[in-house]
Amino acid sequence: MNDQPQSEVNPGMNVDARLAFPGWIRLASILAVVIGAAAAIIGFLTAPVVESWLWLVVWFLVFGGAAQGVLVWAAIFGVAQARWTPAVNRLGHSTIGFLPIVLGILVVLLLGVRFYVPWVWNPLPEKAAWLNIPFMIIRNLAAMALMVLLSFILVRWSLEADAAVARGEDLSRNLHYRLNSVAVAITIAYPFVFTLISYDFIMSLWPTWFSTMFGPYYFTTNIYMSLAVLVVMGVLLGSHLRVGRYLGPDQFNDLGNLMLGFSLFSMGLFFAQYLTIWYANLPIETDFIIFRYLRGPWVPLGWAAFIIGYVVPFLLLQSRTLKRRPRWLFWVALLVIAGVALERYVLVVPSVMYALDRPGHLLLFPVSALMGLGFLGALVLAVLAFLRRYPAISAADEALKEIYDREEEVLV
Repeated sequence: MNDQPQSEVNPGMNVDARLAFPGWIRLASILAVVIGAAAAIIGFLTAPVVESWLWLVVWFLVFGGAAQGVLVWAAIFGVAQARWTPAVNRLGHSTIGFLPIVLGILVVLLLGVRFYVPWVWNPLPEKAAWLNIPFMIIRNLAAMALMVLLSFILVRWSLEADAAVARGEDLSRNLHYRLNSVAVAITIAYPFVFTLISYDFIMSLWPTWFSTMFGPYYFTTNIYMSLAVLVVMGVLLGSHLRVGRYLGPDQFNDLGNLMLGFSLFSMGLFFAQYLTIWYANLPIETDFIIFRYLRGPWVPLGWAAFIIGYVVPFLLLQSRTLKRRPRWLFWVALLVIAGVALERYVLVVPSVMYALDRPGHLLLFPVSALMGLGFLGALVLAVLAFLRRYPAISAADEALKEIYDREEEVLV
């Protein structure tokens, strides 16, 4: 990148736009946190303990994956030098305050593995090198802590770059290089970390099952759901952020196109992992999929998750008109989130119910399900706190866009 002086920020952009929202949203979020905490206490004291633990695992996978996923998209857009994403990037950064909560919930889950992990009850000597509690705690804490640390570094350096631009300073080559480096590190680390999460909190719950395709499938569907979360955040917060054309039909159309591509890719991986096991003639490894999608009481829920989260959005997203209308795209994004969340439930719960010889137990203790409200409330509070404190548009992103434009003109 040339060390050219950074030009003034586009006058049509309100770089200091901050979130202005009704006070009742904050109160509702606090109430949701209180309800979630109360549900957790009631669930762990009155319900079968394993059911409350399983709800905690499901909500950890859903909300933890979404919060980290949207920030990963900000990193990906940075690496790709995307020029249409200044407002989208800042939405991705806004979940940073929720990540310490995710890390804290992970610690709780790791300390409670004896209550919900079948291989702890019935150890498998042939897999003891991997399936043992100390190693599980160490690898997951190290991996997630690394992911959270890289995320904090990315957001901090992005805000430092914004402050430098606001002071009228040049966006130096060194700062730009550092931002790109940490964005690349996050983009590379993410598949490894969330593959590990999928192995330990989903695959190991059915310890005789193994699929080399499951890790890629899990983090792909997680990044797919995160796109839908970005759409929901953009629609709900866009009017309050006052960012105008930086979060308009063109940006939503691009997000919709990405959702379309990832819905197709996710469905491909879904069938690929089953075909690989079937073609290799490994019947013991097909049980996990057969129990959820071909035979048994979980089949309706399994296919409902697949149709709601993947098939229907894929068909609807064929429409360019829909993708350019944020309110329409909003409902498709909600379908994606609901479908993937239901899929997480179907991936986690049947394994433990099968191990407990309760294969037909479809609905866990419903009060414990309200723990999800606590996660949602905490996430909303973290996002609102960030967007109230920092501008909704990254001035550094806008400055980089102008630098890239000038470099292209020189090359032409």
